[in-house]
Parts: sequence; structure tokens; C-alpha cells
Amino acid sequence: MKKVLIGLFLIISVVATGCLGSAPEQILGTWRYVPVNPVGHDMAWTFQDNGQCYFYNNTTATADTGAYEMYASGTHRIVKIKNTTITDNGLKMNGEWYIVSIDFDKMILGTKDQGGFQQRDFVKQ
Repeated sequence: MKKVLIGLFLIISVVATGCLGSAPEQILGTWRYVPVNPVGHDMAWTFQDNGQCYFYNNTTATADTGAYEMYASGTHRIVKIKNTTITDNGLKMNGEWYIVSIDFDKMILGTKDQGGFQQRDFVKQ
């Protein structure tokens, strides 16, 4: 019975803390968000392995830097962006962005910080 309880505790611990998997390596580089209809601006997001991120808004020709960290919370992988002032059509980049999907050439991020769930689909540049 003790072994079962210890095993169950370990499984719950792993699930509760989550797992980033290969997301920290996959996110590195430049990702281009191309807006759908009038929602959002044509933007490039660049993530570097030193925790820095860069944003360039092709629509308004504005740019800014920031910082990011990645962590897992339960079953969610999260990219937390901070220290930037750039916005995308009023949507602040600062905050928690959930990794909905990521692979070598496409990424989907979403945030609940701005009211509702705002999603951005990216392609790797």
C-alpha cells in the first residue's frame, strides 16, 4: 500500500508541476504574426535564449524589447512577457501567454490577461 501511495504522489507531483518539454528550444527565433481580418497588426516576435524578447510592429513601424520566462502550471505551458510597452491594436504584450501549440514552423499563443481569450497564430521566419 505504501508503494502505491508513493507512486500516486509522484504522478500527481509531475502532473501538478507540468512539463515544458521542448518548448524552450522551439520558441527561440523570430515568429511572424499575420493578422486575420482587422484583428491585430502584422508583427514579428523574437525570442532569444538569454530571456530577452523583441517585438517589431510592421503596421505601425514601432519596436520594443522585453523579457520573457517560461514555466508550466498544471497542464499549461506559459510564456510570461514583461518589461515591454508595445501593443498590438490595443492588446498589451505584457502578461501570461499560453502555448496552445508549438512545433518547428508554427506556434499558437493565447492570453486571458486582456479580457476573454486572445489568440495569435505565428509562422517561423
